[in-house]
Amino acid sequence: MQNNFEKLQEQKSLFVCLLITGLGIIIATFFGKEVVSVVTDFTYIPVSGAFVILSIIISSRFRKTGNHGKAWLLFLGTAISWFIAETTWTVYELVYHLDPFPSTADVFYIAGYPLLFLFSIYYLKPFKKLITRKLILSTSLIAVSILIPNLYMTIDNNSDESKFAIALGAIYPIADSIILVPALIGIFLFFRGEVNFLWTLLLIGILFEVIADTGFQYFTLNDSYYTGHPIDILFIWAYIMFSFGVYSHIQIFKKSDKIKEPNKLV
Repeated sequence: MQNNFEKLQEQKSLFVCLLITGLGIIIATFFGKEVVSVVTDFTYIPVSGAFVILSIIISSRFRKTGNHGKAWLLFLGTAISWFIAETTWTVYELVYHLDPFPSTADVFYIAGYPLLFLFSIYYLKPFKKLITRKLILSTSLIAVSILIPNLYMTIDNNSDESKFAIALGAIYPIADSIILVPALIGIFLFFRGEVNFLWTLLLIGILFEVIADTGFQYFTLNDSYYTGHPIDILFIWAYIMFSFGVYSHIQIFKKSDKIKEPNKLV
């Protein structure tokens, strides 16, 4: 297990990464939309790329064994899918100078959501005795209460977006409400002291993703969104939260390996 000093160092590193990426985009905004667009696009690539690399490492450690092994493979699928989406978005915008929404990138963004949901289910499976019907119902009601206004905002609007773009956009709040249920269940278990630092960061990452999706929909529909908009900071922070959560778990595994095999170099 990690000692308090190591945890504190991780938390400091996490805070620094969040601060640097957030300030970087805000400062770039002062140089105009073209500059902040390039800065943001090139921030997405390494951030989502790190997410993929760390997911590969943790997946290789479990090697399909048990619920957690299956969970991490699904998580890796989400990481790869969203990395492809971010890369596709950047190519559309910076190479072809086309509007990336709607585009092929959306296929890979959307594909990541069911994988993330299944990851959450498999990861929470060991805690199923603690998850009551009342808890499932209450978290579902919260998710639906968020879904309804978001769907209404998406469908009933006066924007210049095509019907296809609006229909595509409606998929995101639905996907968000689905992944929000296990996330909220995890938050409840966190306050009961049943889940670890890893799950806490993943939960915060999911919440950032949901809030960012909602903001993206709102600002896109009123024609005020652009790559580098402050709402993009939350998308980037979600990747950072996911990455640090996985990194924390990898460190725990290294510690356990050293305990089991003192002479083994990890």
